[in-house]
Amino acid sequence: MNTIFSVNVYKEKLDIKNKPLINYLLKLKKDSKGRKISNPTGWQSFPIDVNQDIFLHLNKEIQKKFVKYMESIPLNNSFQISSVWGNINGYKDYNTAHIHPHSAISGIYYLKTPANCGRLCFYNPAEQGIGYLWGHCVKKFTTQNSVLWKIDIEEGDLILFPSWLKHSVDPNLNKKEDRISLAFNISLFTPV
Repeated sequence: MNTIFSVNVYKEKLDIKNKPLINYLLKLKKDSKGRKISNPTGWQSFPIDVNQDIFLHLNKEIQKKFVKYMESIPLNNSFQISSVWGNINGYKDYNTAHIHPHSAISGIYYLKTPANCGRLCFYNPAEQGIGYLWGHCVKKFTTQNSVLWKIDIEEGDLILFPSWLKHSVDPNLNKKEDRISLAFNISLFTPV
């Protein structure tokens, strides 16, 4: 049997000191109302400059893991982190289903994930066909025959995935603590 058209989603725990990054994002939130893109509720920052000292260790770790991820696809061009933003989601805050246009790979690094803060959801690229034709005959749901696949997230998790893969984030059902993450896009490096 051959498996075709598979989608690689990378997940690995990083050893990063998250507290300074959390404090940085909380200060940004205090100073800015942020923006609304895929977050009807919750707070999302405007783009962040990852060349600041506070992000250097995280940036290096993402780049190392990204090389490993790219080898699994494989893509052979030069890429760079092109945009980064912070997300702070309180009680019932969520992100709607979306993709990240104008980039190749997207990622999320989870800084804080309290209990019941929601899961990361990925939508099968063949969701319409699967839902319509197989909707009532699936014996056991797998990554091949599911319309939706949810991934549990924990503090320190780095997730990398193709930017064209539709995804969302469940509502944070923790009434007391925020879910905090940094999201980013990786694009083809084009020298000036």
